[in-house]
Amino acid sequence: MTLRARPVTRGSGRSGWNSGDRRTTLLNVGFVIAISISVLILVGYAAWSWYDDHFGAAATVDSTTITKDQLRSRAQIESFRITYTGNRIRTLANMGIISAANAKSQLDFLDQRKASLESLTLARLIDVTIQARLANEAGIIVTEADIDEEFIVEATTNEQRRSWVIEVEPENNADTGEPGETEKAAARSKANAALAELRAGKSWEDVAKTVSTAVSAAQDGDLGWLPLESGYDKPIMTALYALDQNGITDVVEGDDGIFRIGRVTEILAETVDPQFQFLVEEEGIKLADYREAIRADVVRTKLEEAIVADLSTPAPQRDVLQIFLAEGATNPDGVKVRHILFSPKDDPQGAADVPADDPAWAAAEAEAKAVYDELVKDPTKFDGIARSQSDESSARTSGGKLGYFDSTSGIDPAFAAAIFAEGLEPGDLIPPFKSAFGWHVVQFMRPYGDAELAWMDGLREQALAGADFAQLATDQGEGQEAADGGDIGWIAHSELSDELETAIFGTTVGGVSAVVEIPGDGVYLFKVLAEEERAPTKEQIAIFEDSGFSKWYAKKKADVKIVVNPSTATTTE
Repeated sequence: MTLRARPVTRGSGRSGWNSGDRRTTLLNVGFVIAISISVLILVGYAAWSWYDDHFGAAATVDSTTITKDQLRSRAQIESFRITYTGNRIRTLANMGIISAANAKSQLDFLDQRKASLESLTLARLIDVTIQARLANEAGIIVTEADIDEEFIVEATTNEQRRSWVIEVEPENNADTGEPGETEKAAARSKANAALAELRAGKSWEDVAKTVSTAVSAAQDGDLGWLPLESGYDKPIMTALYALDQNGITDVVEGDDGIFRIGRVTEILAETVDPQFQFLVEEEGIKLADYREAIRADVVRTKLEEAIVADLSTPAPQRDVLQIFLAEGATNPDGVKVRHILFSPKDDPQGAADVPADDPAWAAAEAEAKAVYDELVKDPTKFDGIARSQSDESSARTSGGKLGYFDSTSGIDPAFAAAIFAEGLEPGDLIPPFKSAFGWHVVQFMRPYGDAELAWMDGLREQALAGADFAQLATDQGEGQEAADGGDIGWIAHSELSDELETAIFGTTVGGVSAVVEIPGDGVYLFKVLAEEERAPTKEQIAIFEDSGFSKWYAKKKADVKIVVNPSTATTTE
C-alpha cells in the first residue's frame, strides 16, 4: 500500500500582502519615497531661493523688473564711487587744497550715503528705468563715445585755482531799500578805481583791505582753492579760469549785482587717474556693468539738457499780480497791524535817551499828526508813506507791516495798549500815540480770528466785486511785491511750484484765481492781467536749470506704477 502526503494548501486568511516580509518591503519603499519627496522639496526650495535671491524682484516699474542681482551690482558700483571719492577728498586735504573742516563735512556726507546705500541705489535704479524709457520716447541716444568721455570724467580730478576777490557791493537806496541805478553806478565806479590802482602797482593786499566790502577782505580777499564749478558767482569764476597764473581780471558784474575783481596766484592742473579702470576691476566690478551705470548717468544728463532747452524756448507766459499772506502762528488773541514810526532825531534806538522836553519829541509828534490827518483823507497812501518816511528801517521793505502780536508778546506797553484796544475793526486808523521809541501812526489790519485762509477768501470776494487788486496787494500783501501793487511780472510754466502754477494758468485772463494755501508758507491769490508768448528771461532760465527738470520728472514719475519689495528696500525718493 502506497502512502501519499497530503498537499499543503494556503488558507484564504493571513497570507500574501499581509505577510511580515511584504509589510517590511512596503514600509521601506514608503520611507524611500518620503525621503525622495523631502529631498526634492529641499532641492526645489534651494533652487527657488537661489533664483529669488538672484532674479527675484527688488522692485517693479510698471512691467519692468529690477532684479536683486541688478541691485547688488549697482550697489557695488556706488560703494566703489563713494570710496574713490573719499580717497580723493583725503588726498586734496593732505595737499592743503581743501581745509580739514571742509574735508570732514564732505566725508561725513559720503558716510551718510553709504549707510543708506541699498535704498538709495534702488531709488536710483527705479529712476534709471523710468528715465531710459523717457529718453527713448524723446529720441535721445547715448553712444559708446559718450560713455568713454564720462568714464574719463570720473577718473579726473578737476583743475583747482587759488582765487582771490575784491568785492564792491552797491549800497541800498534809502527809499526803496535796495540798490538802484545810481547806487550800482557808484559801486562800478569804485571797483574801476580799485582796478586802476592795482594796474598802477598798488598791492593787492592794500586795495582788498581798503576797498572790498566782502567778509574775505580781512584775509586780503583770499577764497582759497576753487574749482570752476564751485558754486561761487559764475561770471567771476569764468573770468578767473580765463586767466594765466598771477593774472587779474577786469571788473566783473556778478549775477548777484556785486562788482568783483579777481586774481589767480596758483593753478593745480586737472589730472586723470591712469589706474582708474584697474581699480574698478580690482573691486570685482565687471567693466561692462560699470559702463552701463555710466550710460544711465549720461541718459539723465541728456534728458535734463533736453528738458531745460525746451523750457528755455519762447512759450506762453502770464502777467500776474499777487497777494501773499505769510502763515501765522500765535495765540487766539493775536492781532496784526502796520505802523509808521516817527522818532526823535529819527533814531528809534536812541529815543529813550532823549529828554521828554527835547524839541525833537515835539517834532516827531507833529510829523505823526500830519501824516495821520493825511491818511484819514486817503488811507491808500499808508504803504508809500511807511516806506519813505518811517524811522523803522524794516518799513522800507515791509510797508510798515508787522507780524502778529498777542498777550504774550514782549512789546512796548503803550504800543500794546493801542493795538489791543476794544472795538478795533480791520482798516481802523489809531490816532497817533507815543511809545518809548517815538510817535506811531497805526492801522489795525486784522485779528487772528480771521486767520490767513479766511482773510484771503474775503480779499478774493472784494476783488471779484471790483476792488482794485493792486491796492489790495499793497495794503494787505506781505511779500516784497506789495510795494509794486503785487506785480510779480511774467510767469512761465515750471517757474513756480505746481500748486501756484496750476492756479495761475488755470485762471482766465483778467480773472482772479482761487485761494492757494501752501502749508508752512502761507496763502496766495493771483490776478492774471495778460498772456503772451515770450522768450524766458535770464532769471527764468536760471530757475529752469536749477529745478525745471526735477519738476518735469516728478510729474512723469507720478504716472508710473512702482512696487518695491519690502525685503530689499523701502526708500524710493
